[in-house]
Amino acid sequence: MKTLYRYNIQLVTGICFLFVLTLTFLYSCKREGFVDEVNSSPGVLRFDYPSLVNAVNAGDVTKGEDRIIFPVRIALENPANSTFTVNLQPEPQLATSQTVANAAVINFPDFSMPQSVEVRFGTKNVTFNVAVSASAIERNYGKNLVFAITLTSPSKSQKLDESKKSVVFTLNTADIAKIDELHFLSFTAAASNPNLVVTQLTSPNLAANNVSFDNTGFSIKAQVDLGGKASRGFRTSVAYNADTLKKLMAKGLLPAGTAILTNAAMDLTDVDLADYKSSAVVEMRVNIDSIFARFPSKVAVAFTLSNPEKYQVNAAKSTLVYLIDPLRIFSDITKVLKNTSQPFKTSTIDPNQGRWGVLAGWLFNQQGNTHQSYSPTNQLNGSYGSFDNNNSTQIAFESGFAAADAGKPGGSPTAPNITNGKIYQTVLLPAGTYKLDANVRGGVTTDNTKGAYSVAAIGTNIPDIAAPTTPANFIGRVAINGSGSKSFTFTLNATATVSMGFVATVSGSQAVNISGVTLTRTLNP
Repeated sequence: MKTLYRYNIQLVTGICFLFVLTLTFLYSCKREGFVDEVNSSPGVLRFDYPSLVNAVNAGDVTKGEDRIIFPVRIALENPANSTFTVNLQPEPQLATSQTVANAAVINFPDFSMPQSVEVRFGTKNVTFNVAVSASAIERNYGKNLVFAITLTSPSKSQKLDESKKSVVFTLNTADIAKIDELHFLSFTAAASNPNLVVTQLTSPNLAANNVSFDNTGFSIKAQVDLGGKASRGFRTSVAYNADTLKKLMAKGLLPAGTAILTNAAMDLTDVDLADYKSSAVVEMRVNIDSIFARFPSKVAVAFTLSNPEKYQVNAAKSTLVYLIDPLRIFSDITKVLKNTSQPFKTSTIDPNQGRWGVLAGWLFNQQGNTHQSYSPTNQLNGSYGSFDNNNSTQIAFESGFAAADAGKPGGSPTAPNITNGKIYQTVLLPAGTYKLDANVRGGVTTDNTKGAYSVAAIGTNIPDIAAPTTPANFIGRVAINGSGSKSFTFTLNATATVSMGFVATVSGSQAVNISGVTLTRTLNP
């Protein structure tokens, strides 16, 4: 009897335990979205939206530091008969094919989502989050962002509703962000320059405009600002903007005759804005030879911020325009001449002995290159002498000093006497006062009939030594009668073609050696 009683007690206890367990399971299922009945056949999976194209509800959006997030719904016709996964992928072609007013189609990484979603047993719907970058919203502010997502490759033989396996979202950027929340990139110096007023660069204001120059480049440093709250770092480009310069020329906002350079004259780097920084400095470099190639014309350059990795450019403050006035910047204008310093370059050089050559970039008369050289077969190799490869190279006149094999086949070049030998250049110069300075390594005794002079004259030639020193075209000279600096000044009252260089009459064992030439100009006020 007691055994039967104990058996009944255990049976009742077991039934009660099973009942409580069942209630707990049903309650749990209800809380997790499970249903009471699960169909044994697979459910058909689809996006839970009324149409293919759907606008994101601004009320569903959660804002983060550098992105916004909103939920996306997936549904099944029947509760899932097993736990499975379905993959997600962007569908840019589908997004592009839709007709959406004022649209900007975006793709990874401007928006992101999970690679797959798990659908649990017994559930009939599931959600996942899509994130859209703040920079995509800002770069396209005022437009409707358009992007598409497709369900693909569900596991465990689950099925997709082919008509609703894709969804296209549109996101009205103006609904998501307010204009005062945006980040804008701009040049600091352009803040007072919204109408592309040209900044004129002259010698007194170079430092104030963060401008400097050296022998190779004209360097402009400009600060780039990021409006709004700083965030993760990014990069933006600086582009040379010749189109803006052409428009300014057409409007008469640049002086007539202003030269517009090409991209080849620029050395531009990107702007790197570091993490949580609101500004950076970028250096824009202009090849200085490109400026002097157009001397004395003014030169205009323009630089524009473009293609930021994040955010957008403030169009009113994105461009800097500079007018470079070489007549008010460069006192040293040696670069209007060619081949003026060691190591000097040659156009040809004696193939036998290798010392004497013809100076590149200069003009000569026949007496300027008197050294003759002969090949081993007694063929004339040419005439040389304006270039001397000794002493780190130099501009030269030399007579005498003949070697024993001079003029013989394969021997040293001849060194005959020189009468009014000329080495010079011709350039167009504007009105102004100039100084021509020759750094002389060795000179000779000089008078009005022999020796050597550094000389300048208006026209396309320089006068002989014996010529009067006051003809109409003569503007200045100095005797080369010893080593050191030999200079003279001359003044032009109007733009003129000027020839300048050296003339020599030497005989016997004499030499004139010049290691460098500079041409300077008194700056315009």
